[in-house]
Amino acid sequence: MYRFLVIALIFFALCCSPGHAREKEFVVTKVIDGNTVMLENGDTVRYLGIDAPHLKKSEGGPQFYAREAAKFNKSLVLLKKVRLEFDVGKKDARGRFLAYVYVKNVFVNGELVRLGYARAAVSPPNVKHRDLLLRYQKEAAVRYAGLWQEGKNQTNPYYVGNKRTYTFHKPSCPLSDRIPEKNRIIFRNRADPIRIGYVPCRQCKP
Repeated sequence: MYRFLVIALIFFALCCSPGHAREKEFVVTKVIDGNTVMLENGDTVRYLGIDAPHLKKSEGGPQFYAREAAKFNKSLVLLKKVRLEFDVGKKDARGRFLAYVYVKNVFVNGELVRLGYARAAVSPPNVKHRDLLLRYQKEAAVRYAGLWQEGKNQTNPYYVGNKRTYTFHKPSCPLSDRIPEKNRIIFRNRADPIRIGYVPCRQCKP
């Protein structure tokens, strides 16, 4: 009897975990920021493939457009049922589930990028929606939508891209000096790398 009870409890826990929730919906009970939420069962989910501005920076307060991103995320998911779609990696180093999130037919990760509330942040092995997210980012950046307003006035004569990582940097960025010559590419304006799918460096924020 005891053994049966233990097996039943383990089965219940597995079935109610987001890691086994390909067909199950969860209610979002808390929005932590523009790309992180908490579910009704207490699990935390970070949206996969995107990076919204951070609300709690250790110095200097919220990043540009962080409050707007959190507010929009809340309007999309708070107290609503969400469906989780996973890629290769299901958790990050902090134990949060990594997922593509849907409310009915709305792809939440994509909406945040498309409307300028988040950047695409796609890295292997989780590349299932890479092309779509990069296309949304390109469209948002060209329109200077949302967070892209911050970089509307170009202040650098050129930008340095990395052909291997698809990231571009300010010429003064220390990371740009480490790019091997075979992987370096120079862009004369900020719009060009974005048009072909390059992502701004998180350190120098070009």
